Amino acid sequence: MRFPSNTIEYQLYKIASFRVNYKAKFENINYTKHNDFYYSISEIVNDILGIKEINIGVTLENSIREFINAEPAYRVCKDNICGRPDFIKDYIPGEIKSFAREVDPTFEKKGILQAALYAWLYGTRRASFVSAIYDIDSNGADYAIVKRIDFYNVIITKISIKKYLRMVVA
Repeated sequence: MRFPSNTIEYQLYKIASFRVNYKAKFENINYTKHNDFYYSISEIVNDILGIKEINIGVTLENSIREFINAEPAYRVCKDNICGRPDFIKDYIPGEIKSFAREVDPTFEKKGILQAALYAWLYGTRRASFVSAIYDIDSNGADYAIVKRIDFYNVIITKISIKKYLRMVVA
C-alpha cells in the first residue's frame, strides 16, 4: 500500500541549536518486526517517502536521549498503527535522528514525519524532533563525537491516514 505524500501536514519550528563536543557511544540495533496486523510508524513513513531502510546497524539514540535528559518511551497502538517514539520528555513524544558529518534531508524528513505520527498516537498535536550531527571518534570506533544538536517542535495540522488504513485492513 502506498500512502500519498499529503497524508501528514505539519508545522516545524526550530527552537534551539547547540554546538557541543559530546562523546557518545554507538550501540548495535536490530529492530524486531512485530508479526501482527498493525502498521508500524516507520513502515508508514518509509512508504510515504518511498525509501527502503535496513533494520540493522548502529545508533547513538541512547547516548543522545541521556544527553537531552529524556526518558525512553513504550510502544503505543491506535487505529491499527503502532510505534515507539525514541523518547518522552514532559509528556511529549519525540524522535532522534543522528547524521555523520551532515544532515541527510530524506532521513531528516523521515524523523519529522515519525514525530508527527507519534504526536497523533499519543493524542497530542505536538512532538519533538532532535537532530544530531557527529564525527567518528578517532580514538575508538565504538564512539562518536556529537558536534551539533538541533531541537525542533513539530505541530501536526492534518493527518488523513485512517481512510487509507481501512482500504488495506478491512
